[in-house]
Amino acid sequence: MDWKALGASVGKVAPLLGTALGGPGGAAVGSLVAAALHVEDTPLAISQAMLKDPEAGTKLQALQNQHAQALQEMALDTLKAELGDTANARNNHKYSKMPATITIMLTVMVAGLLWAIFNESLPSGHADLAMMMFGQVFTLWGASITYWVGTTRSSAEKDRRKVFGN
Repeated sequence: MDWKALGASVGKVAPLLGTALGGPGGAAVGSLVAAALHVEDTPLAISQAMLKDPEAGTKLQALQNQHAQALQEMALDTLKAELGDTANARNNHKYSKMPATITIMLTVMVAGLLWAIFNESLPSGHADLAMMMFGQVFTLWGASITYWVGTTRSSAEKDRRKVFGN
């Protein structure tokens, strides 16, 4: 288990704390969580303490409330870093044909899989596997579409003003 996986578990009880554990400062937040639960400073020890101690959820919520402002800032910093990575990727691939090629390939795959699902009979023992694969391809296709249209309203408005001048 790592800090990110622990963050998902802790996030069910204390969402801000879970987000901070899953971010770049996860180890530092993990130290606070370990101290609050009086366990060793490792994701595994914290996870085990959460399972054994019936008061762990209350302790984590109290810790979250005590450090709410710092945790919100950490969550915001994590979000800014993720959004910066996405913007940087878009900027770096501005003149590359590869994102468009990947999107087109995934679109063809989704269309082909949809056709196959509705027009071909799937072997009974492999239907679950086929549906799982379709789900994965469909998810990736959705992410590739988001890459192209995943702009904010303010950015779209700014671009519209550039083009139309009003």
